[in-house]
Amino acid sequence: MGFFAAIGRGWKLSKLSFSVIKADPELLVYVALMGIMSLATLSAMNAPFILELEWAVVLDSAGDVSQLTSAGMAWYFAFYALLSIVVVFWNSAIVANSHMRLSGGDPTFVYGITKAFSRMHLIIIWGLISGTVGLLLKMVRNTNARNNKNPGLQILFMIISWMFEVAWWIMTFFMIPLMIVEGRSIRESMTEGKEMMMKTFGTNIASGLGIQLIGFFFIVLSVFVGIGCGMVVGALGGIIIGGLCVALSIMWVTAAETVSIAALYVFAKTGEMPQIYQNKGMNTFQL
Repeated sequence: MGFFAAIGRGWKLSKLSFSVIKADPELLVYVALMGIMSLATLSAMNAPFILELEWAVVLDSAGDVSQLTSAGMAWYFAFYALLSIVVVFWNSAIVANSHMRLSGGDPTFVYGITKAFSRMHLIIIWGLISGTVGLLLKMVRNTNARNNKNPGLQILFMIISWMFEVAWWIMTFFMIPLMIVEGRSIRESMTEGKEMMMKTFGTNIASGLGIQLIGFFFIVLSVFVGIGCGMVVGALGGIIIGGLCVALSIMWVTAAETVSIAALYVFAKTGEMPQIYQNKGMNTFQL
């Protein structure tokens, strides 16, 4: 019963996270800016390889890219780290605004940005660390996927990498709230975050699943809206309208996931749900 109660409360928590976005729609602007900057960074990161510039890639006899040069690898790593910093910065702004709202305040649009800039040194360090770990995990997965000679070893590496990713997720789930709200160091945030995570483990999983399910529903609905509009205004119009609806749904879900982290942070620190959640009937969360 405890497990199913956690699932039910996680679903309710996810719906309440959406209500915070309704109160602070500027969070969607943060997500939009994060998306635009991320796309720009990704484009710059991959441009030398798509264009097959000599300093970035080595071509084989058939004219195909066989490997990256040292300069190409350095370029890729630099922009991968920059991408990580961009994502951490805007997630930090969302957490800052969400925490003020959950604490009874009324944040302005610039509050989250100002708060994130005040912790910029931590954001850069954490962006570099998380980006490096993410890149290493990506390299391990790609290398393992190409290793077809030993299926047993391939499965073993897959299990080990999965276990590491879960452990990393547990240790870093509350990193941003601890860094941005409290100004904790990277080491302190990771240590305390792991302890806080164990208090709300089931909730975190259930909340994430709830938000993803709601997001999936809206994405499917957006596709049908696009198809319906296409029958009325033409295929191009339907694609544009459907694409915009899908993009808005993804923005909504991305913001809600970060808001839920801020809400769970408040619960893990105080033992009580934020007041805005209590006002909507969720007075406590007990595992």
